[in-house]
Amino acid sequence: MPFFEKSSNVRTKNGTFVDATNVSVHNETHGERIDKLLAASIPQALHDSSENNKPACFEGTREEHIRNITGWGLGDWKARQARVLWLEGPAGVGKSAVAQSCARSIRGRLSATFFFSRTNGWNDPKKFVSTIAYQLATKYPPYRDCVNDIVLRNPLVLEKSIEVQFHDLLVQPLQELEDTGIGVGEDAIIIIDGLDECDGVNAQRTIIQIIIASVHEQTTPFLWAFFSRPEPHIKAAFLSKQATDVCLKLNLPVSRGADGDIEAYLRDGFKMIRAKFDFPAVFIWPSEEEIHRLVDQSAGLFVYAASVIRYMEDPAASEPTARLRSLLELGNTKTSDNPLANLDQFYILILEQVPEGTLPNTLLLLSALTTSLQIEGAQILYAVLKFSLVIFYSAVANLHSVLNVPTSYNGVPGRVSFYHASFSDFLTNKTRSTPRFFVDNDDLYNKIDFRCADTLRKISNRTCDKCMKVPESTPWVG
Repeated sequence: MPFFEKSSNVRTKNGTFVDATNVSVHNETHGERIDKLLAASIPQALHDSSENNKPACFEGTREEHIRNITGWGLGDWKARQARVLWLEGPAGVGKSAVAQSCARSIRGRLSATFFFSRTNGWNDPKKFVSTIAYQLATKYPPYRDCVNDIVLRNPLVLEKSIEVQFHDLLVQPLQELEDTGIGVGEDAIIIIDGLDECDGVNAQRTIIQIIIASVHEQTTPFLWAFFSRPEPHIKAAFLSKQATDVCLKLNLPVSRGADGDIEAYLRDGFKMIRAKFDFPAVFIWPSEEEIHRLVDQSAGLFVYAASVIRYMEDPAASEPTARLRSLLELGNTKTSDNPLANLDQFYILILEQVPEGTLPNTLLLLSALTTSLQIEGAQILYAVLKFSLVIFYSAVANLHSVLNVPTSYNGVPGRVSFYHASFSDFLTNKTRSTPRFFVDNDDLYNKIDFRCADTLRKISNRTCDKCMKVPESTPWVG
Protein backbone atom coordinates (compact mmCIF):
# COMPACT_ATOMS: atom_id res chain seq x y z
CA MET A 1 0.00 0.00 0.00
CA PRO A 2 1.49 3.43 -0.93
CA PHE A 3 2.47 5.76 1.90
CA PHE A 4 -0.32 8.14 3.05
CA GLU A 5 -2.90 6.68 0.66
CA LYS A 6 -6.19 8.59 1.01
CA SER A 7 -4.46 11.18 3.20
CA SER A 8 -4.63 14.94 2.60
CA ASN A 9 -2.84 18.09 3.77
CA VAL A 10 0.35 16.16 4.49
CA ARG A 11 3.55 18.21 4.54
CA THR A 12 7.04 16.74 4.65
CA LYS A 13 10.55 18.14 4.59
CA ASN A 14 13.73 16.06 4.23
CA GLY A 15 11.79 13.05 5.51
CA THR A 16 12.85 9.44 5.44
CA PHE A 17 10.07 6.87 5.54
CA VAL A 18 10.28 3.18 6.26
CA ASP A 19 7.49 0.80 5.37
CA ALA A 20 7.13 -1.29 8.51
CA THR A 21 4.15 -3.22 7.28
CA ASN A 22 6.03 -6.52 7.34
CA VAL A 23 8.43 -5.77 10.21
CA SER A 24 8.03 -8.29 13.04
CA VAL A 25 8.06 -6.62 16.45
CA HIS A 26 8.79 -8.94 19.38
CA ASN A 27 6.59 -8.29 22.36
CA GLU A 28 7.67 -10.08 25.51
CA THR A 29 4.78 -12.20 26.76
CA HIS A 30 3.57 -12.52 30.32
CA GLY A 31 4.89 -16.08 30.30
CA GLU A 32 8.39 -14.95 29.42
CA ARG A 33 8.39 -12.38 32.18
CA ILE A 34 7.10 -14.81 34.79
CA ASP A 35 9.82 -17.21 33.65
CA LYS A 36 12.40 -14.55 34.54
CA LEU A 37 10.90 -14.39 38.02
CA LEU A 38 11.03 -18.18 38.25
CA ALA A 39 14.68 -18.23 37.12
CA ALA A 40 15.52 -15.82 39.96
CA SER A 41 13.74 -18.04 42.51
CA ILE A 42 14.46 -21.26 44.41
CA PRO A 43 11.41 -23.47 43.72
CA GLN A 44 12.99 -26.33 45.70
CA ALA A 45 12.55 -24.25 48.87
CA LEU A 46 8.75 -24.45 48.69
CA HIS A 47 7.20 -26.66 51.36
CA ASP A 48 5.61 -28.96 48.76
CA SER A 49 8.60 -29.18 46.43
CA SER A 50 9.52 -32.71 45.37
CA GLU A 51 13.09 -31.98 46.52
CA ASN A 52 12.12 -30.75 49.97
CA ASN A 53 12.61 -33.83 52.15
CA LYS A 54 11.65 -32.18 55.43
CA PRO A 55 8.75 -34.26 56.77
CA ALA A 56 5.68 -33.07 58.62
CA CYS A 57 5.03 -34.10 62.20
CA PHE A 58 4.07 -37.70 62.80
CA GLU A 59 0.30 -37.91 63.16
CA GLY A 60 -0.84 -37.18 66.70
CA THR A 61 2.37 -35.40 67.75
CA ARG A 62 3.08 -31.73 68.42
CA GLU A 63 -0.66 -31.16 68.31
CA GLU A 64 -0.67 -28.28 70.78
CA HIS A 65 1.94 -26.27 68.89
CA ILE A 66 0.29 -26.93 65.52
CA ARG A 67 -3.09 -25.96 66.95
CA ASN A 68 -1.72 -22.72 68.43
CA ILE A 69 -0.05 -21.67 65.17
CA THR A 70 -2.92 -22.58 62.87
CA GLY A 71 -5.31 -20.92 65.30
CA TRP A 72 -3.27 -17.73 65.07
CA GLY A 73 -3.20 -17.97 61.30
CA LEU A 74 -6.91 -18.58 60.98
CA GLY A 75 -7.82 -15.70 63.26
CA ASP A 76 -9.03 -17.65 66.29
CA TRP A 77 -6.93 -15.52 68.65
CA LYS A 78 -8.15 -12.11 69.66
CA ALA A 79 -4.70 -10.55 69.43
CA ARG A 80 -4.85 -10.10 65.65
CA GLN A 81 -2.49 -7.14 65.93
CA ALA A 82 0.19 -9.85 66.22
CA ARG A 83 0.59 -10.28 62.47
CA VAL A 84 4.03 -11.90 62.86
CA LEU A 85 4.69 -15.19 64.64
CA TRP A 86 8.09 -16.53 65.64
CA LEU A 87 8.48 -20.14 66.76
CA GLU A 88 11.99 -20.59 68.12
CA GLY A 89 13.74 -23.67 69.37
CA PRO A 90 17.16 -25.36 69.39
CA ALA A 91 18.43 -27.82 66.80
CA GLY A 92 16.63 -31.14 66.55
CA VAL A 93 13.35 -30.37 68.31
CA GLY A 94 11.26 -30.54 65.12
CA LYS A 95 10.67 -26.93 64.07
CA SER A 96 10.65 -27.73 60.35
CA ALA A 97 8.23 -30.61 60.90
CA VAL A 98 5.87 -28.24 62.73
CA ALA A 99 6.22 -25.71 59.89
CA GLN A 100 5.39 -28.42 57.34
CA SER A 101 2.35 -29.56 59.32
CA CYS A 102 1.09 -25.99 59.66
CA ALA A 103 1.54 -25.37 55.93
CA ARG A 104 -0.62 -28.39 55.19
CA SER A 105 -3.24 -27.49 57.79
CA ILE A 106 -3.77 -23.95 56.49
CA ARG A 107 -3.35 -24.75 52.79
CA GLY A 108 -6.41 -22.70 51.86
CA ARG A 109 -4.96 -19.59 53.53
CA LEU A 110 -1.35 -20.15 52.52
CA SER A 111 0.13 -17.69 50.04
CA ALA A 112 3.80 -18.66 50.01
CA THR A 113 6.53 -20.60 51.83
CA PHE A 114 10.31 -20.59 51.93
CA PHE A 115 12.24 -23.38 53.64
CA PHE A 116 15.86 -22.27 53.94
CA SER A 117 18.42 -25.08 53.78
CA ARG A 118 22.12 -24.45 54.08
CA THR A 119 23.10 -28.01 53.16
CA ASN A 120 20.92 -28.03 50.04
CA GLY A 121 22.03 -24.59 48.92
CA TRP A 122 18.55 -23.09 49.27
CA ASN A 123 19.88 -20.20 51.29
CA ASP A 124 20.60 -17.33 48.88
CA PRO A 125 19.01 -14.22 50.45
CA LYS A 126 18.83 -12.47 47.06
CA LYS A 127 16.40 -15.15 45.86
CA PHE A 128 14.14 -15.01 48.89
CA VAL A 129 11.83 -12.17 47.78
CA SER A 130 11.62 -13.34 44.17
CA THR A 131 10.62 -16.84 45.37
CA ILE A 132 7.83 -15.35 47.48
CA ALA A 133 6.78 -13.09 44.59
CA TYR A 134 6.69 -15.99 42.14
CA GLN A 135 4.32 -17.95 44.38
CA LEU A 136 2.06 -14.92 44.78
CA ALA A 137 2.07 -14.44 41.00
CA THR A 138 0.83 -17.99 40.47
CA LYS A 139 -2.01 -17.50 42.95
CA TYR A 140 -3.24 -13.97 42.19
CA PRO A 141 -3.61 -13.02 38.48
CA PRO A 142 -3.95 -9.24 39.11
CA TYR A 143 -0.69 -9.30 41.08
CA ARG A 144 0.97 -11.38 38.37
CA ASP A 145 0.07 -8.83 35.70
CA CYS A 146 1.36 -6.00 37.85
CA VAL A 147 4.66 -7.63 38.77
CA ASN A 148 5.14 -8.73 35.15
CA ASP A 149 5.05 -5.10 34.08
CA ILE A 150 7.57 -4.19 36.78
CA VAL A 151 9.99 -6.89 35.62
CA LEU A 152 9.53 -5.76 32.01
CA ARG A 153 10.33 -2.15 32.85
CA ASN A 154 13.28 -3.05 35.04
CA PRO A 155 14.64 -6.62 34.64
CA LEU A 156 17.58 -5.70 36.90
CA VAL A 157 15.22 -5.52 39.87
CA LEU A 158 15.82 -9.27 40.23
CA GLU A 159 19.48 -8.53 40.99
CA LYS A 160 18.87 -5.80 43.56
CA SER A 161 19.24 -5.90 47.35
CA ILE A 162 16.66 -7.58 49.58
CA GLU A 163 15.23 -4.19 50.59
CA VAL A 164 14.82 -3.00 46.98
CA GLN A 165 13.29 -6.29 45.85
CA PHE A 166 10.86 -6.28 48.76
CA HIS A 167 9.67 -2.79 47.83
CA ASP A 168 9.61 -3.23 44.06
CA LEU A 169 8.25 -6.78 43.84
CA LEU A 170 5.91 -6.80 46.85
CA VAL A 171 5.08 -3.39 48.30
CA GLN A 172 4.78 -1.44 45.04
CA PRO A 173 2.55 -3.84 43.05
CA LEU A 174 0.35 -4.55 46.07
CA GLN A 175 -0.09 -0.80 46.62
CA GLU A 176 -0.92 -0.24 42.95
CA LEU A 177 -3.60 -2.92 43.13
CA GLU A 178 -5.01 -1.56 46.38
CA ASP A 179 -5.26 1.91 44.80
CA THR A 180 -7.52 0.41 42.13
CA GLY A 181 -9.65 -1.40 44.70
CA ILE A 182 -8.12 -4.84 44.21
CA GLY A 183 -7.07 -6.62 47.39
CA VAL A 184 -4.57 -9.47 47.19
CA GLY A 185 -3.87 -12.04 49.89
CA GLU A 186 -5.64 -10.25 52.74
CA ASP A 187 -4.68 -12.07 55.95
CA ALA A 188 -3.11 -14.90 53.93
CA ILE A 189 -0.09 -16.56 55.52
CA ILE A 190 3.54 -16.73 54.45
CA ILE A 191 5.74 -19.32 56.22
CA ILE A 192 9.52 -18.87 56.49
CA ASP A 193 11.35 -21.86 57.95
CA GLY A 194 15.00 -22.15 58.96
CA LEU A 195 15.85 -18.45 58.76
CA ASP A 196 19.06 -19.21 60.69
CA GLU A 197 20.23 -21.19 57.64
CA CYS A 198 19.96 -18.17 55.33
CA ASP A 199 23.41 -17.17 54.09
CA GLY A 200 24.71 -14.28 56.18
CA VAL A 201 23.82 -12.88 59.57
CA ASN A 202 23.08 -9.45 58.10
CA ALA A 203 20.68 -10.94 55.55
CA GLN A 204 18.82 -12.81 58.30
CA ARG A 205 18.49 -9.62 60.31
CA THR A 206 17.42 -7.62 57.24
CA ILE A 207 14.63 -10.05 56.35
CA ILE A 208 13.16 -9.75 59.83
CA GLN A 209 13.47 -5.97 59.89
CA ILE A 210 11.87 -5.28 56.51
CA ILE A 211 8.94 -7.59 57.25
CA ILE A 212 8.39 -6.09 60.72
CA ALA A 213 8.53 -2.58 59.20
CA SER A 214 6.09 -3.62 56.48
CA VAL A 215 3.62 -4.90 59.05
CA HIS A 216 3.94 -1.66 61.05
CA GLU A 217 3.42 0.49 57.97
CA GLN A 218 0.70 -1.84 56.60
CA THR A 219 2.38 -2.04 53.20
CA THR A 220 1.74 -5.79 52.85
CA PRO A 221 -1.49 -7.59 53.81
CA PHE A 222 0.00 -10.89 54.95
CA LEU A 223 0.54 -12.77 58.19
CA TRP A 224 4.17 -13.88 58.51
CA ALA A 225 5.25 -17.02 60.41
CA PHE A 226 8.96 -17.58 61.16
CA PHE A 227 10.55 -20.82 62.41
CA SER A 228 14.22 -20.70 63.46
CA ARG A 229 16.85 -21.36 66.06
CA PRO A 230 17.16 -18.58 68.68
CA GLU A 231 20.48 -17.26 67.37
CA PRO A 232 21.50 -14.06 69.25
CA HIS A 233 21.01 -11.68 66.28
CA ILE A 234 17.64 -13.24 65.38
CA LYS A 235 16.50 -13.07 68.98
CA ALA A 236 17.59 -9.42 69.22
CA ALA A 237 15.68 -8.55 66.04
CA PHE A 238 12.46 -10.12 67.34
CA LEU A 239 12.86 -8.48 70.74
CA SER A 240 13.14 -4.95 69.36
CA LYS A 241 10.38 -2.53 70.37
CA GLN A 242 8.97 -2.42 66.86
CA ALA A 243 8.88 -6.22 66.65
CA THR A 244 7.34 -6.92 70.05
CA ASP A 245 4.39 -4.67 69.18
CA VAL A 246 3.34 -6.94 66.31
CA CYS A 247 4.97 -10.31 67.04
CA LEU A 248 3.71 -13.38 68.86
CA LYS A 249 6.63 -15.45 70.21
CA LEU A 250 6.32 -19.20 70.79
CA ASN A 251 8.94 -21.64 72.05
CA LEU A 252 9.57 -25.27 71.09
CA PRO A 253 12.06 -26.35 73.74
CA VAL A 254 14.09 -29.47 74.30
CA SER A 255 11.68 -30.99 76.75
CA ARG A 256 10.88 -34.37 78.20
CA GLY A 257 7.31 -33.28 77.71
CA ALA A 258 7.78 -34.52 74.14
CA ASP A 259 8.51 -38.08 75.34
CA GLY A 260 4.98 -39.26 74.59
CA ASP A 261 5.16 -37.97 71.01
CA ILE A 262 8.62 -39.49 70.51
CA GLU A 263 7.43 -42.83 71.88
CA ALA A 264 4.49 -42.87 69.45
CA TYR A 265 6.85 -42.08 66.58
CA LEU A 266 9.29 -44.86 67.55
CA ARG A 267 6.53 -47.45 67.96
CA ASP A 268 5.16 -46.71 64.50
CA GLY A 269 8.65 -46.78 62.97
CA PHE A 270 9.46 -50.17 64.49
CA LYS A 271 6.09 -51.48 63.33
CA MET A 272 7.17 -50.77 59.73
CA ILE A 273 10.60 -52.32 60.35
CA ARG A 274 8.99 -55.53 61.68
CA ALA A 275 6.87 -55.66 58.54
CA LYS A 276 9.96 -55.12 56.38
CA PHE A 277 11.69 -58.13 57.97
CA ASP A 278 8.43 -60.11 57.96
CA PHE A 279 8.50 -60.73 61.71
CA PRO A 280 5.45 -62.73 62.93
CA ALA A 281 2.84 -60.66 64.73
CA VAL A 282 3.29 -62.62 67.96
CA PHE A 283 7.00 -61.69 68.09
CA ILE A 284 7.31 -58.64 70.34
CA TRP A 285 10.32 -56.56 69.36
CA PRO A 286 11.64 -54.22 70.62
CA SER A 287 10.59 -54.85 74.18
CA GLU A 288 8.79 -52.23 76.24
CA GLU A 289 11.97 -51.62 78.18
CA GLU A 290 13.97 -51.07 74.97
CA ILE A 291 11.41 -48.60 73.61
CA HIS A 292 11.53 -46.63 76.86
CA ARG A 293 15.34 -46.62 76.83
CA LEU A 294 15.34 -45.21 73.29
CA VAL A 295 12.87 -42.53 74.36
CA ASP A 296 15.15 -41.69 77.26
CA GLN A 297 18.17 -41.49 74.94
CA SER A 298 16.25 -39.18 72.58
CA ALA A 299 16.08 -36.73 75.50
CA GLY A 300 13.37 -34.61 73.90
CA LEU A 301 14.99 -34.43 70.43
CA PHE A 302 12.87 -35.64 67.53
CA VAL A 303 15.94 -35.69 65.28
CA TYR A 304 17.37 -38.47 67.46
CA ALA A 305 14.25 -40.61 67.13
CA ALA A 306 14.05 -40.00 63.36
CA SER A 307 17.71 -40.97 62.98
CA VAL A 308 17.10 -44.14 65.01
CA ILE A 309 14.41 -45.33 62.60
CA ARG A 310 16.52 -44.53 59.53
CA TYR A 311 19.48 -46.28 61.18
CA MET A 312 17.40 -49.42 61.71
CA GLU A 313 16.05 -49.28 58.14
CA ASP A 314 19.48 -48.75 56.55
CA PRO A 315 19.90 -51.18 53.63
CA ALA A 316 23.53 -51.67 54.68
CA ALA A 317 22.43 -52.64 58.19
CA SER A 318 23.44 -55.79 59.98
CA GLU A 319 20.69 -57.93 61.39
CA PRO A 320 18.26 -55.69 63.30
CA THR A 321 18.65 -57.03 66.84
CA ALA A 322 22.43 -56.45 66.75
CA ARG A 323 21.86 -52.97 65.33
CA LEU A 324 19.41 -52.14 68.12
CA ARG A 325 21.82 -53.50 70.70
CA SER A 326 24.56 -51.15 69.47
CA LEU A 327 22.16 -48.25 69.91
CA LEU A 328 21.11 -49.21 73.42
CA GLU A 329 24.73 -49.61 74.49
CA LEU A 330 25.19 -45.87 73.95
CA GLY A 331 23.07 -45.25 77.02
CA ASN A 332 22.03 -41.79 78.08
CA THR A 333 25.02 -39.44 78.14
CA LYS A 334 23.05 -36.20 78.08
CA THR A 335 24.37 -33.51 80.39
CA SER A 336 22.58 -30.38 81.53
CA ASP A 337 24.92 -28.09 79.57
CA ASN A 338 24.92 -30.13 76.36
CA PRO A 339 21.47 -31.25 75.16
CA LEU A 340 23.08 -32.69 72.02
CA ALA A 341 25.43 -35.09 73.85
CA ASN A 342 23.32 -38.18 73.09
CA LEU A 343 22.91 -37.14 69.46
CA ASP A 344 26.67 -36.64 69.10
CA GLN A 345 27.32 -40.14 70.47
CA PHE A 346 24.83 -41.52 67.97
CA TYR A 347 26.54 -39.72 65.08
CA ILE A 348 29.92 -41.08 66.23
CA LEU A 349 28.44 -44.61 66.30
CA ILE A 350 27.23 -44.18 62.70
CA LEU A 351 30.65 -43.00 61.49
CA GLU A 352 32.40 -45.83 63.37
CA GLN A 353 30.52 -48.27 61.11
CA VAL A 354 32.42 -46.93 58.08
CA PRO A 355 35.32 -49.28 57.21
CA GLU A 356 38.71 -47.79 58.02
CA GLY A 357 39.87 -47.99 54.41
CA THR A 358 36.77 -46.17 53.19
CA LEU A 359 36.74 -43.49 55.89
CA PRO A 360 39.07 -40.96 54.14
CA ASN A 361 36.81 -40.88 51.07
CA THR A 362 33.71 -40.66 53.27
CA LEU A 363 35.09 -37.71 55.21
CA LEU A 364 36.22 -36.01 51.98
CA LEU A 365 32.69 -36.29 50.59
CA LEU A 366 31.13 -35.15 53.86
CA SER A 367 33.48 -32.18 53.94
CA ALA A 368 32.35 -31.21 50.43
CA LEU A 369 28.71 -31.48 51.50
CA THR A 370 29.29 -28.96 54.29
CA THR A 371 30.45 -26.39 51.71
CA SER A 372 28.81 -24.69 48.74
CA LEU A 373 30.63 -27.05 46.34
CA GLN A 374 27.69 -29.48 46.30
CA ILE A 375 25.35 -26.73 45.12
CA GLU A 376 27.07 -26.36 41.76
CA GLY A 377 26.24 -29.88 40.64
CA ALA A 378 26.68 -33.30 42.14
CA GLN A 379 28.22 -34.99 39.11
CA ILE A 380 30.79 -32.22 38.69
CA LEU A 381 31.71 -32.51 42.35
CA TYR A 382 32.24 -36.27 42.14
CA ALA A 383 34.37 -35.78 39.04
CA VAL A 384 36.51 -33.16 40.80
CA LEU A 385 36.95 -35.50 43.76
CA LYS A 386 37.80 -38.27 41.28
CA PHE A 387 35.11 -40.51 42.70
CA SER A 388 33.97 -43.39 40.52
CA LEU A 389 30.48 -44.74 41.18
CA VAL A 390 32.02 -47.61 43.13
CA ILE A 391 34.01 -45.24 45.35
CA PHE A 392 31.00 -42.97 45.85
CA TYR A 393 28.56 -45.70 46.86
CA SER A 394 31.07 -47.34 49.17
CA ALA A 395 31.68 -43.94 50.81
CA VAL A 396 27.97 -43.45 51.63
CA ALA A 397 27.04 -47.10 52.21
CA ASN A 398 26.83 -46.76 55.99
CA LEU A 399 25.37 -43.26 56.13
CA HIS A 400 21.77 -43.69 54.98
CA SER A 401 20.50 -42.71 58.42
CA VAL A 402 22.01 -39.23 58.07
CA LEU A 403 22.31 -38.71 54.29
CA ASN A 404 19.62 -38.53 51.63
CA VAL A 405 21.17 -40.24 48.59
CA PRO A 406 18.89 -39.96 45.54
CA THR A 407 19.80 -41.77 42.34
CA SER A 408 18.62 -41.54 38.75
CA TYR A 409 17.38 -44.48 36.69
CA ASN A 410 20.94 -45.19 35.50
CA GLY A 411 22.40 -45.21 39.02
CA VAL A 412 24.16 -41.86 38.77
CA PRO A 413 23.94 -40.11 42.17
CA GLY A 414 21.92 -36.94 42.40
CA ARG A 415 22.44 -34.13 44.87
CA VAL A 416 23.24 -35.75 48.20
CA SER A 417 22.05 -33.83 51.26
CA PHE A 418 21.96 -34.12 55.03
CA TYR A 419 18.64 -35.08 56.54
CA HIS A 420 19.24 -32.56 59.30
CA ALA A 421 21.58 -29.60 59.67
CA SER A 422 22.66 -30.90 63.09
CA PHE A 423 24.85 -33.52 61.38
CA SER A 424 26.64 -30.83 59.37
CA ASP A 425 27.09 -28.81 62.58
CA PHE A 426 28.48 -31.91 64.29
CA LEU A 427 31.02 -32.60 61.52
CA THR A 428 32.43 -29.07 61.52
CA ASN A 429 32.81 -28.87 65.30
CA LYS A 430 35.95 -30.71 66.42
CA THR A 431 34.82 -30.83 70.04
CA ARG A 432 31.61 -32.62 69.07
CA SER A 433 32.87 -34.88 66.30
CA THR A 434 36.31 -35.57 67.83
CA PRO A 435 39.52 -35.17 65.80
CA ARG A 436 38.88 -38.52 64.12
CA PHE A 437 35.65 -37.46 62.37
CA PHE A 438 36.11 -33.70 62.20
CA VAL A 439 35.97 -32.45 58.61
CA ASP A 440 38.54 -29.81 57.79
CA ASN A 441 37.44 -27.77 54.79
CA ASP A 442 40.93 -26.35 54.34
CA ASP A 443 42.13 -29.88 53.78
CA LEU A 444 39.30 -30.42 51.29
CA TYR A 445 40.22 -27.35 49.25
CA ASN A 446 43.88 -28.34 49.23
CA LYS A 447 42.99 -31.78 47.89
CA ILE A 448 40.66 -30.31 45.27
CA ASP A 449 43.32 -27.84 44.19
CA PHE A 450 45.80 -30.67 43.85
CA ARG A 451 43.40 -32.88 41.91
CA CYS A 452 42.32 -30.03 39.61
CA ALA A 453 45.96 -29.16 38.96
CA ASP A 454 46.72 -32.82 38.25
CA THR A 455 43.79 -33.04 35.83
CA LEU A 456 44.83 -29.84 34.04
CA ARG A 457 48.39 -31.11 33.78
CA LYS A 458 47.21 -34.34 32.13
CA ILE A 459 44.96 -32.43 29.74
CA SER A 460 47.85 -30.11 28.90
CA ASN A 461 50.17 -33.05 28.25
CA ARG A 462 47.63 -34.69 25.94
CA THR A 463 47.15 -31.41 24.09
CA CYS A 464 50.91 -30.96 23.66
CA ASP A 465 51.22 -34.52 22.36
CA LYS A 466 48.60 -33.77 19.72
CA CYS A 467 50.35 -30.52 18.77
CA MET A 468 53.64 -32.37 18.25
CA LYS A 469 51.92 -34.67 15.76
CA VAL A 470 50.55 -31.84 13.56
CA PRO A 471 52.21 -31.98 10.07
CA GLU A 472 54.34 -28.98 9.15
CA SER A 473 52.17 -28.28 6.10
CA THR A 474 49.08 -27.89 8.24
CA PRO A 475 48.17 -24.20 8.46
CA TRP A 476 47.48 -22.65 11.88
CA VAL A 477 44.16 -20.96 12.30
CA GLY A 478 44.26 -17.95 14.52
